Amino acid sequence: MFAQSTGKSPQLRFGVIADPQYVNAPPAGTRHYRASLAKLEAAVTQLNQQELAFTVTLGDLIDHDFASFDPVLERYAKLKSPHRILPGNHDFAVSEPDKSRVMEKLGLTTGYQSFSHGSWRLLIVDGTEISPYRYPAADLRTAEANKMLETLRTQGATNAQSWNGAISDNQLRWLENELTAAKSANQRVIICGHFPLLPSKDSHRLWNADAVVQVIDRHPHVAAYLNGHNHKGNYAHAGHCHYVNFKGMVETATDNPFAIVSCYEDRITVEGFGPEPSREKLS
Repeated sequence: MFAQSTGKSPQLRFGVIADPQYVNAPPAGTRHYRASLAKLEAAVTQLNQQELAFTVTLGDLIDHDFASFDPVLERYAKLKSPHRILPGNHDFAVSEPDKSRVMEKLGLTTGYQSFSHGSWRLLIVDGTEISPYRYPAADLRTAEANKMLETLRTQGATNAQSWNGAISDNQLRWLENELTAAKSANQRVIICGHFPLLPSKDSHRLWNADAVVQVIDRHPHVAAYLNGHNHKGNYAHAGHCHYVNFKGMVETATDNPFAIVSCYEDRITVEGFGPEPSREKLS
């Protein structure tokens, strides 16, 4: 999917980066952690040449070391467009005393957020809200997450993995309310999350992905759900919604995936850079 767009100018354009996952450590398998700083610099330089409403990072800015945030955020500070951040599982792969500092370091008071841009609304969901890694091991919320994970494992769920997570019932209600408000405002919606929702066999899916998809299915003005987490990237289409999994920046020594998304009245296009594929589809 994707040819050069034609016709009217886009109503909204924004940059997308997924999973830089920087840490000052040698490569592990296909993950080249140190290389992400230079890749971020190159991506920011390219994105700054465009007129963008914002740039969103789909989680996993760092890996393992809380000190990794500083050099990563220094690169992002050079962005001309506002930076929208959502937390990923590796952002909390830090020491237990540092877990409570992650959200503040990212400049977030909550992981789920809503932003309006004219006839479009951007919703960010936080799939780390219920997870075995966000809070210290002795925290009751960690025990509740582990119980949910064990239930999924008992059911044989392919996404019953400790690196995934879920959103709460409160967040689901917030999402439903935001989508209803967007409809009343005659806005179309893009939802961003760290974890994929579809395809259904992806082991990286949000634990309660089906519940989120059911909410999306009730709102035809949701044009797309964008995510990272699965570094290989992916794509699915269900009902009225396009589910786009962007490739992880941390993968490979030199390839540098990132993208620009353009939202038109009748379609959404993705201009991919490096190994990120370009896509065009009526929306």
